[in-house]
Amino acid sequence: MEGSKPVYTDIDAPESTDTVSEPTASYGLEGIILHNSFDQVKGRTIRIDCRERTHIGGANGAGKTSTLSLIPAFFGEEPERIVSRNSGRLSFVDYYLPNQQSLLIFEYRRYSGLCCSVMYRHHSGKLCYRFVEGGAKDTFFAPGTHELLMAGGTNQEVFDHLRGNGASMSPMIDTITDYRAIIQNNPKLLRRQPAEARRLRGLAADYSLGGRDTQMSHIDRLTHVVLNRSRLLSSFKTMICETQFENIHLQTRPKPIDEQGLVQDIKSLKAFEKEEASIRECLKQDAERQGILERARVTAGDLVATIEESREKKTEWLGAAQKIRQSAQEMDDAFSEAASTRSQEIQAKSHKLDILKRDLDGIYESRDDHEDKGLPKLSQDLDNLPEYERSHRDAQGDLNRVTSKVQALQNEHDRDVGVIKNRFQEEQEKRNNRVRDEKAALASAKHDFDKDLSAINAQQVKQEGALKEARANERAKLTNRLVREETLRDSTGQTPEESQRITGAEAAVRKAEAEARKAEDDLGQENAKCEQARQDRNTAQEILQKAEDSLNDLRAAASDLKRQITPDTGSWLSQLRQHDPEWGERLAKIINPKLLERTDLQPQRHGGDRPDLVMGWSLALDNLPVPDFAANEDELQARLKALDEQIASAVAHRSQAEKSAQDRNATYTDRQRAVAHRITEKKLTDDLLERARNHQDTARREIELAIADRKQAHERQVRQLNEQIGQFDEQTREMLKALADDFSQRTVYRKAEWAETSAEIEESIQNAIKLAENAQTEHEHRLETMKVAYDQRLQDNDIDPSIVRELRNKVEELQHTIEGIRDHEPVIREYRAWLKKDWARVKELTGEVAALGSEVESLGKAHEKLQKDHREAIKVKTNEAKQLEDKAKTLNQQIDQADHTIRNFRDGFEQPAANGFPKDLITLTSDLQDDCRRLGRLRGDVLKAFIRAQGVLNDYNGTQIYQSWQKHLQYRRGTLSDPAMEYDEAFKLEQLQDLRLLLDTDVPHLRSAVIEQFAAHAGSLKDYFDGLESMAREVKRVSNQLRRKINTDQQIESISDIRVELQARIEDDDSWRPLKAFVTQWGDWHALHPREIPSDSIITAFQRVTDTLKSASVGQNIESMIDMKLVMKENDREVSIRNDNDFLNASSEGLTYLAIMAVFMGMTRYLCPDLNTRITWPVDEIGKLDPTNISRLASMLERNNLTMISACPELNRPLEQFFENKISIKAGQIHSFEKPEATNDYRALLAGVIKHKTVTRGEEASNVG
Repeated sequence: MEGSKPVYTDIDAPESTDTVSEPTASYGLEGIILHNSFDQVKGRTIRIDCRERTHIGGANGAGKTSTLSLIPAFFGEEPERIVSRNSGRLSFVDYYLPNQQSLLIFEYRRYSGLCCSVMYRHHSGKLCYRFVEGGAKDTFFAPGTHELLMAGGTNQEVFDHLRGNGASMSPMIDTITDYRAIIQNNPKLLRRQPAEARRLRGLAADYSLGGRDTQMSHIDRLTHVVLNRSRLLSSFKTMICETQFENIHLQTRPKPIDEQGLVQDIKSLKAFEKEEASIRECLKQDAERQGILERARVTAGDLVATIEESREKKTEWLGAAQKIRQSAQEMDDAFSEAASTRSQEIQAKSHKLDILKRDLDGIYESRDDHEDKGLPKLSQDLDNLPEYERSHRDAQGDLNRVTSKVQALQNEHDRDVGVIKNRFQEEQEKRNNRVRDEKAALASAKHDFDKDLSAINAQQVKQEGALKEARANERAKLTNRLVREETLRDSTGQTPEESQRITGAEAAVRKAEAEARKAEDDLGQENAKCEQARQDRNTAQEILQKAEDSLNDLRAAASDLKRQITPDTGSWLSQLRQHDPEWGERLAKIINPKLLERTDLQPQRHGGDRPDLVMGWSLALDNLPVPDFAANEDELQARLKALDEQIASAVAHRSQAEKSAQDRNATYTDRQRAVAHRITEKKLTDDLLERARNHQDTARREIELAIADRKQAHERQVRQLNEQIGQFDEQTREMLKALADDFSQRTVYRKAEWAETSAEIEESIQNAIKLAENAQTEHEHRLETMKVAYDQRLQDNDIDPSIVRELRNKVEELQHTIEGIRDHEPVIREYRAWLKKDWARVKELTGEVAALGSEVESLGKAHEKLQKDHREAIKVKTNEAKQLEDKAKTLNQQIDQADHTIRNFRDGFEQPAANGFPKDLITLTSDLQDDCRRLGRLRGDVLKAFIRAQGVLNDYNGTQIYQSWQKHLQYRRGTLSDPAMEYDEAFKLEQLQDLRLLLDTDVPHLRSAVIEQFAAHAGSLKDYFDGLESMAREVKRVSNQLRRKINTDQQIESISDIRVELQARIEDDDSWRPLKAFVTQWGDWHALHPREIPSDSIITAFQRVTDTLKSASVGQNIESMIDMKLVMKENDREVSIRNDNDFLNASSEGLTYLAIMAVFMGMTRYLCPDLNTRITWPVDEIGKLDPTNISRLASMLERNNLTMISACPELNRPLEQFFENKISIKAGQIHSFEKPEATNDYRALLAGVIKHKTVTRGEEASNVG
């Protein structure tokens, strides 16, 4: 009817039947008003009074059942229970409240007066509730409001209008649970939401049904149960299960699991944990292997770069050696060429010397031959030939004069004497001049001789100086070499290469020390972090343990409370609760609570006049508080709920603590892994430091040995140089001696020559002097002779024969001499020509021979020295070349060894790192070889451990750890370019990372997951067991309580001892004992080993439980786990009604129905103990019962202050007497029937009904046009 407001026909509002007076107060539902509701009454406003027993008649489909179904709605039944939406039917809202003009008004009485609860349709389409203080007449049908309703006003307009008229009403309530909590004043529902508890309690205080302290629960469900007569027992059982066991959180039956798979997972983890130590060691070795491998890669990279540099160095050395040898060859060639030239020169000069010597020897041989022939004398005589001729003429003249006549002797004598004297003077002057000339020649020759000697001496000094200077320069070179070698010997140090090597080694040591210190510091920091993480983990575990202990304590407390709430049958506590509700105020204050749970005390209650007596003693028990164990059930339930909340909070706290513990444990694991990594780094850095120190020590030893070798070599060089200098000095002395000897010989030669020359000149001088003296003597003798002859001539004028003979002899002798001279004059001329030509060259030749000999000797010695120097230089260059070649050869061997090492590294491990840095080749090779050996050993150990671990994994095919391993394996396989590479060692080594992930990540997760999974399954089994056990206890408690509460008013003939018996099915199931045994064993074990993998005995018990649960017949909900039966004695025969079929097939269905109703009545008053609060019961199809049974039912209802509203198509006469209100629904109208006054005759009543076919005073119709 939304969209347009309908026009209503104005009628009088139905009056409230509030005039009933009873001895005590009575609160309850007064009437139901439907405004514009379901289709049968759509467009109308009708009222059904509910204060008294009411019967609703009408044809099928008139709306009778729909009206009865509103009774449970008033008490708060779920709308969707009232109207089932199966087969496409409308929802409660769409059915009862089709639009916003629709209202369902329930008028009820409470201790404060009339109130109305209203159900209406919210503009969003949902069902909402509102309470209005006051009766319907004073509120909804008051002037103005009634008109608004009739005019089609919406619910919001109506509420606004009421609010404007000062009506008191509640806020909108949008949940059925809140409405139910308020109308029933249900404490549990009121406090279910702490934030809303105060508001809801306030609303309940203002609008709840009943008295000020009236509380009820589950009346909604009970009133709905009695509505369906065909399913009374099953519905009652359902209602009991839903209402009486709502505090039981029954775990769903654990789903069937693959316990064998879980067990295999546990076994695989256990087996894997046995290998964990070896795997950890394997991973540690693999980490060390990887660290060494990475270091080896860097070393190999450096070695590759060093090999390249070494090859370049080797090429450079070989090139330098080749250049040196080429230079030596060129030097040798040049020297050979120069030596050849020098040899030719020496040979030429030697040849020339030989020629000169032969020439000189020939001259001396000619001189000797000439001397043997007397040619020097003859040459002298030839020079004296004029003298001889003059003497011959003089002697001839004298002879002639002697032998001639003396004529004019005086004149002739004087003239002759004068002539002789003049001639003698002239000739003597010539002879004196000749002497002077000879002396001058001697002096000149002497000067030349002295000059030559001075020149020889000067030349000797010069050549000695030059030789000394040259030798001094050469000796200085040797001395410099000696000083250098002595300096090198005395200060033998490191070469640049050695300094670089030792500097590099020291730098490597410093770097390694720094890295070792850093690794140690990092390890210390990681240890500190690990220790902190361990402490945090322990703290978290302690917190978790405390949380678990707290949770266990809370659960134990809850379990204790549950045992207190549902005590074992036969225990003292159960008897005290049953027979002495006030025992907590007396007996409970002084007894041991442990006695209450014992079932062997056979407790019995005996009546007495003094219920306050305790074993005959009267005590002031009011001074003692009521013990916790003696609290009433509501308090225990409240405490249990509070404990449940605390348990939920503790579970959340435990979960949070567990997550924190897991996080801390993961952090601790990461820290442990980091510590292990740092330990590996520390070990590697320590190894590197030790290696660097070893290399440093080795370098120092080798360098010290090399220095010692060089020092010895320098010492040998010093000795050799000292020997060379000694030899050189000896050679210098010999050379100086040879030079001195040469010049001495030249001096001797010159002196010999001078001796000969001076002797010849002296001889010439002597001859000249002698000739002059002889001439003087002869002149004097001649003058004497002439004087004698003159005297004789004067005396005798005769010649002395002796004088004549003497003169004649003299003439002859002179003649012979002159002739001899003249005969030898050609030879003499040749001799003199020889003297001028050859002998004159003797001096020159002698000087030339001496000079040339000295030059040849010097050239020879120089040539020998040059040859020696050349050989020395060649030897030096050859040694240099050989040293370079030896170094290159050694380096090549080192390169070959390094290459071999690199190839082994490439073939056996990995490629070297790129961009390496050149370092020491030997050190790098040694390091890489050592790393390769260690890598090979570690790889073998690692592979063995890996294969062993892989075998363990393969032994448990299908387990989670195996599947995790297979995932890693499949992923690793996906990275392969060739599937055959899977069988390579490299692939297995790569899988170690997967093994590490498996161990560090998967296994903890799997272990935790398996532990959690097992704990979850065990916990679910425990929860399932606890739920079942709690359910079993609760079933016993509820059964006892129902027996006590609803078995007090049984006034049905032929039926007695009506009781409802509840029994848990679980205790009879085969799975119960294994489940109980497992839960007990698990609880004891898990308390001591909360985070450990279950033991074998636990696993065995677990398997036994899972096997038995598979075949267990226990259902999945509480209803299926409970057997309920209605037990009664019919004619002293015990009858059990177990289900609806038993009820329908009972021998007396009516009596059985009454028995069930009796149970329902007791249940109603159990749920609502306040008898002043009237509960309205909807009973459908009551006409099927026997009137006698209806009478009994009515009587029972009356005693329990229960008002029945029934519906059936027709109301027969026997039924009329049981209903104060009789109405009929026809075409959307309500027809009310009343009894005629002052008569009880059924016939008159029937006649009145027939008579008043039209509307009479006793019939009212609410008709909206």
